[in-house]
Amino acid sequence: MRIRGLVAVTAAALALAGCSPTNENAAEESSGDVTFTDGVVRAKGTDKEMTGIFGTFHNGTDEDVTITGFTPDVEGTYEIHEVVDGVMQEKEGGITIPAGGSHEMAPGNDHMMILDHPAEIPAGDVVDLTIELGNGETLEVEDVAVRTMNPGDEDYGEDGELSGHEPEHDH
Repeated sequence: MRIRGLVAVTAAALALAGCSPTNENAAEESSGDVTFTDGVVRAKGTDKEMTGIFGTFHNGTDEDVTITGFTPDVEGTYEIHEVVDGVMQEKEGGITIPAGGSHEMAPGNDHMMILDHPAEIPAGDVVDLTIELGNGETLEVEDVAVRTMNPGDEDYGEDGELSGHEPEHDH
């Protein structure tokens, strides 16, 4: 299986223009690839220590692929999360993308989280990601746009803390 990342130039340009990214990059994938398109990191100030990463995984292979983790080029704790009944929690076992299918990472749904990062991640910046796959391979995704986004359907609990959250993946 060949793995490649897409540089989300279209998504970054649209984000800088204040528009929502479209799924135009999906047409660029070819058979045998796992890709992450329309990626965006929610901008954050120093008043919060967490933020989310959203986009769409596409599996152009003939086998199911599991996303087991990720590492951005910023310090912190990294987890894949889901939202159940409006409450955000770590998603055990990662995310399986069916052969030939897609999986959207969106506010109020499955998404990737950067936790324990007190520094600002300002709109207009970019973040590089290394996506970890269940078969031990990785997917490199460069220049994921950071932009200002409204919160999704997520419950951060009292004082902005995650409900039932205990970070386990420090990097």
